[in-house]
Amino acid sequence: MKKRKLLSSIFGSIALVSGSIWVGAYVARLITTYQMFEPAETTLKSYLSGNNLPAVIQTIFPLVSITFFSYLVMIIALTIFIISTDLKFKENGWLLIISMIIYLTLPFEFLLLTIDYKLIIFLMNGQFNSGEILKLIIERQNILSSFPVILLLCYFTIPFFLVFKPFKMNLKNED
Repeated sequence: MKKRKLLSSIFGSIALVSGSIWVGAYVARLITTYQMFEPAETTLKSYLSGNNLPAVIQTIFPLVSITFFSYLVMIIALTIFIISTDLKFKENGWLLIISMIIYLTLPFEFLLLTIDYKLIIFLMNGQFNSGEILKLIIERQNILSSFPVILLLCYFTIPFFLVFKPFKMNLKNED
């Protein structure tokens, strides 16, 4: 029983830390990539040219890899936490809501992660073709349009649920 509680605590902490890292890097990445383009268009801003575009893309690469790996760690750790914890969804509505936010957005985020994976492969293999990488960045922005912003708004509610734990029921039999 103690081992199960320790395992649950460890993976809960890992999920919390990696989720925090993911959200922070995701916000930084969105801000950085949206600043590359003209508002409501997919054309690069005038100060970005063929000469400095590789440097800008290399600046974005750490954000891409951090968001990719921290999201995967968060999903795996959260899944192990939910399996190993003694908390029940029926008694802890806050945990149910957090789980629903994360797992309902998983398929959409997985679609975006496939593009991130291609970006990581391009940049890790040294096949630095700015045109192809820029095409993937634009595809990622266009594929789900404003989903990343909506996703972040949902994820920003998670700390509220973790701190205040609403919808918590005490089902002890009071005779």
